[in-house]
Amino acid sequence: MGMTISRNRFPRGFIIRSITLVILLLVIFQSYLSYIQSQSSLRFWSSPATSNPNAKYLGTNNDELTLFPPTRDLERFCSSYPKRPTKKHHILISNKAKEDGPLKIFYWKQRALTQRVDWHKESETMCPIPMELQAFFDHYRKTKINDPSVFWKTGYAPCFFWKTWDNQMEDRPGSCTSREYGTLDYIFSTNYTDFVNADIILVGYVFTMDIDEAPYFDQMLLPPRLAHQSWALVFFDESIGFYPYVAMPAFLNQFDITIGSPPQLMDVPNPSYPITEKKALELANIEPTHPFDKTPEHYIAFMVSNCYARNDRMTLINKLVKTAGAHSYGECSHNKEMPEELKGRETGNWQYKKQKVLASYPFGLAAENSNCLGYITEKIYDVYAAGSIPIYMGAPDIADFVPEGSFIDARSFKNYDELIHYMKTVDREPFYRWKDIVKKDPTKFCKKCLYAGPTPWCSIMDNVHFV
Repeated sequence: MGMTISRNRFPRGFIIRSITLVILLLVIFQSYLSYIQSQSSLRFWSSPATSNPNAKYLGTNNDELTLFPPTRDLERFCSSYPKRPTKKHHILISNKAKEDGPLKIFYWKQRALTQRVDWHKESETMCPIPMELQAFFDHYRKTKINDPSVFWKTGYAPCFFWKTWDNQMEDRPGSCTSREYGTLDYIFSTNYTDFVNADIILVGYVFTMDIDEAPYFDQMLLPPRLAHQSWALVFFDESIGFYPYVAMPAFLNQFDITIGSPPQLMDVPNPSYPITEKKALELANIEPTHPFDKTPEHYIAFMVSNCYARNDRMTLINKLVKTAGAHSYGECSHNKEMPEELKGRETGNWQYKKQKVLASYPFGLAAENSNCLGYITEKIYDVYAAGSIPIYMGAPDIADFVPEGSFIDARSFKNYDELIHYMKTVDREPFYRWKDIVKKDPTKFCKKCLYAGPTPWCSIMDNVHFV
């Protein structure tokens, strides 16, 4: 019997299944390509050319964030801040809140150095949080801690956040004198459990928020904005050069009132290092310790330990050490040890030790970590307290914060060799003439550094308006 062989090698059902499989694979592949493209668009959202080359953009984006990215042109940014709206800002509080008792100021803070925290240990003691704060704590754990093994049950967060700098969790009462309402009582709180009952949210610690792309700050690390609460920002002890988003209108315009420095940006200016008339008079009465007619063995010293400044400070330091024989008592270009009589905690704080060390030199370097308007710290005043002449690098408007003719501005020279030659040859006596003027009238010490105003908390209370 002969065998019948089919001319169709592949059954019809097999062909149909194969075609279906191919189509399915094509659909899956196309979906994968679409996913990759969407992720790429998210990753480079700030560049329209990469997000969607076929998109049409109607009009021009004149937002300051787009035209003037602070992280790319810091020197320019620090010398010309974006402008804020000129309207008067107030803390508006309902009359009912006034009737209910002391106003509650909640201090919104997060710790910056999260890598030093043992989060597993801190997560052993948990405190309850209101539903309004759940998204914040979820985001904080994801972005700042970034450890999947750290788990916080919904509705709770480590009580670590409740602690103030002195490890205290309890509310603190206080009172301030208001120009409009007389004495106003307040309660200063860090109780996240009671967050929703606060009248004023004080944001005084913004150093965890920076990101590299517009808008340059992580909005999710700010508190949720509740309708009955007012926001206040206090910022005066750090440089805009390290936290440029603090100067951006997109950030500042979220607050009902801002207090601090640089004064060009704040509703209530407060110098980074305020000087009282008493302090001005004290500095005026300090006599130079190095005779004018004696050639110094060593001209200049400094104590700098932040070696990652956002200006040319390290270049100047290295030049002074190499060319002028400068003594460095800090960690940067360190070449001189602290005198034995100043070692140990019992001999005083670092500022006292610094002033005692500088007193042996006719000049002291006062170099900020960035050249930003309004950012003047204790450095130049420490040199005055030592009886020495400051060589200054930093704020372009430094002349508004110190006595006229009292310092040498490093920006005034073509190069550092010229600066060093000037330091070694200049007549030092004229740099002390300001003292006689200030002894007669302490208000002549400076144009903008004197501050006799209230504390930041009382500045807030003084701007409260009940409605």
